[in-house]
Amino acid sequence: MGPPAFKAGGTGDPRPAGSIPVRLRRKAGQVAAGKSWVGLAYLYASEKEVAVSRLEPAEGAPLELGGAPETAAAGREGAACLVPTASGHGYRLVGEVAVGYDPEGVAVDVATDLAYVSCSRSNAVTIVDLATLSVVGSIQVGREPIDICIDQRRRRAFTADARSDQVSVIDLDARQVVATIEVGSFPAGLAVDESRRRLYCGDTMGCTMTIIDLDSLEVLAQAEAELGAGAITVDLVRGRVYCVNFVASSMNAFESDGTPLGRVKLGEGTCAVAVSTGTNRVYAVNSLASTISEIDGESLEVLADYRVPNAPVGLFMGFGEDRLYVANRGDGTASILGLDGREWARVPVGSAPGGITFHPGRPEIVLVTNAGTGSLTIFEDLLTEAPPAQPVEPVHPLVGQKLPAVTLPDLDGKYHELSEWEGKPYIVNVFASW
Repeated sequence: MGPPAFKAGGTGDPRPAGSIPVRLRRKAGQVAAGKSWVGLAYLYASEKEVAVSRLEPAEGAPLELGGAPETAAAGREGAACLVPTASGHGYRLVGEVAVGYDPEGVAVDVATDLAYVSCSRSNAVTIVDLATLSVVGSIQVGREPIDICIDQRRRRAFTADARSDQVSVIDLDARQVVATIEVGSFPAGLAVDESRRRLYCGDTMGCTMTIIDLDSLEVLAQAEAELGAGAITVDLVRGRVYCVNFVASSMNAFESDGTPLGRVKLGEGTCAVAVSTGTNRVYAVNSLASTISEIDGESLEVLADYRVPNAPVGLFMGFGEDRLYVANRGDGTASILGLDGREWARVPVGSAPGGITFHPGRPEIVLVTNAGTGSLTIFEDLLTEAPPAQPVEPVHPLVGQKLPAVTLPDLDGKYHELSEWEGKPYIVNVFASW
């Protein structure tokens, strides 16, 4: 049974029609066996009030995020959200679907118009029909699947199951795991080279990059990377492979067979990578430094470091190789950047976004996984070229609203309402552990 999608104002839905879902939270102690999505709660904002509601809708219900198109970038799901640039272009938020606990990776099967989302805390892949914005299935995989990619030729998907030290192989048509491949310790990143029939897996704790034959599913080699090896990208023209290392804050370059070509030191917390085959430039996200490094793919020289929004995590090269899509975990947005680092637009998505990609058949459609809200956001990139001026940043719909009732534990485990300290200074410690 897969996680649900939500329909605002539908039968049995406590929300008023037209309410705006802006955040999704887990509630401790409310996870039922076999139903990892049970216990999700939305925080809703409307024009006049903010309220917390519990939802347990029927599985597979279509997500209908209401709201009339607007010209201001107000950050509302379902709105046209045109960024007021001189060219009149921007983005349009298509919708958001609840998919499971801590979704991290996403890949699109262009043949079926289905999105496959790896939900790391659900130990499952959720299948989303992009035509109806509804969840149509779920596939159990190994423990903590972080990344996912697809081999269209063989009709297979692969997940990097971090805590199982394996890659799960999914038959897309049968919707089931048909094999597992043992890799290095804590695999976290995947990349496919369909023409050379190779699958690459970054092994975070093993400090290696595992190379797998896409047809036989045999491990061909393990190349030495560095601590925190994870995200990988492939230059499909030159056959080069680039693996970034989060802990070492570096990037290794390899030939397609794993022969090392060199390494480059980057900013702190390097966690995502993309390549422009036309210019032979590699772009790497440095999450802790909040920068993107531009690197010469041949010499491995850092050409520039661009400042980007708070804690970028995900990165994907646009279809025309003229822009980058960046998931900003720190502020719940996705940025559209030019290759010169200039931000063209910033799109409000869910909480703690991470994985980001575009639809191979409709490259203007961008998909973002939101670990904090357990959701998948879909938006349309309406920019046909670089805007002549910086876009106005969208304002989150909760800005200016009164904080709803929140109950949190203190250091001794005793629960308090934040209203107890109204008018007094206090600290809310927000942290993550994995």
